Amino acid sequence: MSDKSAIHRFLLNPQPFNNRPSHHRTRKASILLNTMIPFFCLLHLGSAAQNIDTLYFNKSWQICEKPFAEYYRFGKIVIDTFWYYTGPVTDYYLSDTLQMEGEYSAIGYKEGHFSFYYPSGKMLASGNYSNNMRTGSWEFYHPNGMLHYRIIYNGDDVNFAVMDNIDSSGNVLAKDGTGTFRMRLKDYYYANNYNLTGEFLNGNRHGIWKFDRPGATEKEGSMYIEEYSNGVFKKGKQFNALFGGYETYKKMQLGTKIIDYEKFTTSEAFAKDRTSFRNTQNDQDLAEYLINRQAPAFSTESGSFEESFFKVLSTLNNGAFTKYFTKPDKLYNGQISINVSDSGDIEEVEITGNLDDKEKEYMLFFIKKFKNIHELAIENVAIDAYHKIYFYTVDFQDFFKGYFKDIPPIRMFLFNYQPYDQFKIEATRKLKKKKRL
Repeated sequence: MSDKSAIHRFLLNPQPFNNRPSHHRTRKASILLNTMIPFFCLLHLGSAAQNIDTLYFNKSWQICEKPFAEYYRFGKIVIDTFWYYTGPVTDYYLSDTLQMEGEYSAIGYKEGHFSFYYPSGKMLASGNYSNNMRTGSWEFYHPNGMLHYRIIYNGDDVNFAVMDNIDSSGNVLAKDGTGTFRMRLKDYYYANNYNLTGEFLNGNRHGIWKFDRPGATEKEGSMYIEEYSNGVFKKGKQFNALFGGYETYKKMQLGTKIIDYEKFTTSEAFAKDRTSFRNTQNDQDLAEYLINRQAPAFSTESGSFEESFFKVLSTLNNGAFTKYFTKPDKLYNGQISINVSDSGDIEEVEITGNLDDKEKEYMLFFIKKFKNIHELAIENVAIDAYHKIYFYTVDFQDFFKGYFKDIPPIRMFLFNYQPYDQFKIEATRKLKKKKRL
């Protein structure tokens, strides 16, 4: 358990208020989609797909809402026992520059020609898929537009041949299937990542192939070293960490596995951004968003205004939200004034403090998502009033010096019902009391 999480829970202890996977299709078995589909006039397998006007993705290619997006997509989705894309798909950077174009088959396989682009608009890679696997000749480019690799794939996820390899300065390292290369691969059986350095001769594996762990130093050596002669495996050796040396093997042990673009692992699994989609039990919230474009809200329904307000604070203090307010060397300080409508929605918001425009946009977006806030009442009479939420940075090294032993350098962004000065007095009092105990 981290010091930070323990301190966080201690400070925010409720007080009285007035004081998927690499497969091409993803099974979402936890959602009763077959029940939902007829109601929303959606699709069963084999029928036409649902058009998605614009689908947004964060930098990790998880589905998100627009304020958190790095990319967006136009395409079609089939939602049933399996979820998958079908038909033409085009992805864009948020700058509206094309990022990828290609097509999925009627059963959700990547099929036919795909092209990928840098944020500058220059070509990154281009080639064909067949049954979800790279096949034939693929070309990969440097950001300056020069050809980097030309690689022949055999239509599986194992076999390839580097035909051309040119570095960014124009030096030819391989030509017409003869020469050296260095690329990132996985081993076939254990899916470990390796930086592979090797050589081809007339399109066949040749010479010494070294499999290095990413980040490994030269002193650590290679995990595997294999020797080939014009496509024929000769011998290999594996590093044994227990004995600190190599063990030789005469039969080929380490099959390579081609790494496809990581965006597919996430996007084809319909992974969701936890900032937008808070349901951790199943993907019902994501299904409703995809089906009827209903933006997920944060319900704070409870028996009193105080309970609702504490739910707001607890939600906001989740790392999925506070991560947007963590600029190094910036000490945040400000407040949010809100007015709650009769229906429990936040209808008026005023934010002050040292936020930049993007941070202010995030904060306003979060606040507007809260629903079903219990109205404030005194003796059963509803009170129409503005309420304040304060936010600030807590630096534990300076703030709690002497109260915790060997406290690490931690800064934490905090939403609270108290202004900073009052919070400091209250927190110091609690810490002194805890120390006496």
